[in-house]
Parts: sequence; structure tokens; C-alpha cells
Amino acid sequence: MVVGNYTDKLQKKAGEVLRGDERLLGAVRVQPRGATTGRAVGGLIGGAVAGRQAAKAQANAAEGSLARRWPQGQVALGLTDQRLLAFNYTALGKPKDLVAEFPLDQVASVQMDKKKVANALEFGFADGSGIVVECGKLEKTGDFISAFQNVKTGATT
Repeated sequence: MVVGNYTDKLQKKAGEVLRGDERLLGAVRVQPRGATTGRAVGGLIGGAVAGRQAAKAQANAAEGSLARRWPQGQVALGLTDQRLLAFNYTALGKPKDLVAEFPLDQVASVQMDKKKVANALEFGFADGSGIVVECGKLEKTGDFISAFQNVKTGATT
């Protein structure tokens, strides 16, 4: 397995919730904005920074919006040809439970902003809401975004 390719690791767990001919096309692990900086700072201060960033992102999402349904904490995102699936995972990266899902017709866009420490991923939803999370540099974020764009334009194989 290529370093940073989480799709293979998520395949078995995702297979438990896939419908009919639904296929897993890509996967990445993400965490709330500020989590990487919080870990770098460490201790209580780092935890407070990360917690404040996550709470701020959730508070900025309007009540009842799709972004408000985004799970808190770190999640493994699985992109299928029909849905965006979010699983929690262990400290060693083993996927556990499905904690949220979004039909792809509700996910309008996925964009990446390359940063020094961790890349920012912005998910835009059909209701106009959005959420920004961060993703480690070793994650195959570009592949994930390409797979999303392909499935949205009908270019999947």
C-alpha cells in the first residue's frame, strides 16, 4: 500500500455499508481545523486551540444546515459513487463506525488549500453551507478531489 493511501484500509469497513453496486472511490482522514497546530503546540494549550477551532467551525454552520451535520473530531471520509461517508477511527487509523453520510447530490464542491503544516479541505453543500477541515500532507487529497470531480461529472469508470 502506498503511504497516505487510506482507500485500501477503509475498503473493508465501507463494504459493510455500501448499497448494491455502490463503490468506494477514494478515502482520506481529516480532522477539525487547527488540530494539527494544536498537536504541535501540545498539552492543555494545544488541546484548547484545537477545541476552540472545532467549536468555531460548528458554530458558524447554520442550524439545520448540511454543514451542521458534519461530525466533530477526526474522521475517515470515504467517497463512493453515491455518497460521502464519515467513519470514526482508532488512534492507529483503523476505521470503526459510520458516523455520518451525505448523498453526493448534497455535496456541491470539494476544494483544497495547500498549507505549510496541513492542507485545508473545504466541503461546500447544496444548501450553501460549508465546512473546512484539515488533512495531513501524506493523505492522497488530490486523488480524492479528482475522484469527487469525476463522479460529479459522470466520468467514473
